[in-house]
Amino acid sequence: MKISEVSIPDEINNNHRLEVQIQDILEAIAATESFVAGIDFLQFSRDQKTIFAVERAISIIGATTRRLPISFMDRYPQINWRSLTSVGDSLMFGYLEVDLNTLWKITQQDVPFIKAQMKGAIAAL
Repeated sequence: MKISEVSIPDEINNNHRLEVQIQDILEAIAATESFVAGIDFLQFSRDQKTIFAVERAISIIGATTRRLPISFMDRYPQINWRSLTSVGDSLMFGYLEVDLNTLWKITQQDVPFIKAQMKGAIAAL
């Protein structure tokens, strides 16, 4: 039997893909946390590089979230998936001018919450 003929069960492929997606979200979260570590809102609002970096990381989270299986999202109804993908799209494609207060709130409240949920999801795989 050739290696190319070996079939990997779909469940293993799907779990691996899901794990990679969750890891991508966790990496973007870690980046976001590092960008805002040790600064307050005033410092954040005056630093265009940090704003741009946070926008990019949040847009990656949103884009990755959009590709998650619905069955996975259904297991975590406490996360507002629609809002997360919407914010990600807005940042990625520049639909709206970014409200710095909203962006800061996401880094301070939503990101830590999502991080905890995704760490739990990885542990449950």
